[in-house]
Amino acid sequence: MLIDVIYRFGDRQVIFTRPVAKTLHSYKQIRKEQHESGGILLGKVYKDLIVVDTISEPSKADKSGRYYFERNVCEAQEIIKSAWSQSQGERIYLGEWHTHPEHIPTPSSDDKKLISNMLKESVMEIDFLIMVIIGIKNDYVAVMPKEKNRLIQLDKSEEKDGLEITLYENCYGKISGFKATGYLNLASYGYDIYNAAISQVLLGTINSIVLLTNPSDYILDETTAFLRFVIPSLQDDKKEKIFLLTDSMVLHLQMILQEMQDRNVGSVIDIKTEMIN
Repeated sequence: MLIDVIYRFGDRQVIFTRPVAKTLHSYKQIRKEQHESGGILLGKVYKDLIVVDTISEPSKADKSGRYYFERNVCEAQEIIKSAWSQSQGERIYLGEWHTHPEHIPTPSSDDKKLISNMLKESVMEIDFLIMVIIGIKNDYVAVMPKEKNRLIQLDKSEEKDGLEITLYENCYGKISGFKATGYLNLASYGYDIYNAAISQVLLGTINSIVLLTNPSDYILDETTAFLRFVIPSLQDDKKEKIFLLTDSMVLHLQMILQEMQDRNVGSVIDIKTEMIN
């Protein structure tokens, strides 16, 4: 299932937000009389991350049957334009989705041709497209890079007990953002003090930066077991306050880690740094 699952695409992660995943699976062809359903995938692309956070759903303008789906091109273009405009150019077309009346779906020759043609004909900022096929039991998630012109099926990231925190550092060693992926399986969901403490530190840092410095622009992506916050352009008069808050965040995280080590709590937290421009 796509819910709470992260896929790997080279060095990038592909995240399907929970509302998107829920909507996709609501169209599973469980009943024999159900037609195929489909639409387009929309989202945001960053250096290390692709977030699919919006999809279009079937409409009366589309054509469908038990074993085929053909979306209305004009309607899809309007959805893409509207999403791009409302997000100030951040949310873009990422690919296609549809259902198959199969337990384990595989792309047909028409599916492959559709994605290939979209890559050739569309004017895009990206050099790949995603295809998602929702099956009865499993899903097919793949990417077609422009230079290869073939679908490459993506693997799910391994579900494991652990939390990975990536700190985004500038050339001066100062932190201007972070990404957190995973969950510490120490107790029932919502009842673990360490998950709660780490979440409070991360979310508290975000809220403090936004409220106290009022940055002109920032990126915040959040879904289950995933959080990413970045300030792309730091204003000179606010840098020191932001760096003070992020330094304080790191200090609090280190204190939590030290306490976990002292109490021999058997869970993995990996904190690493990554240089950004």
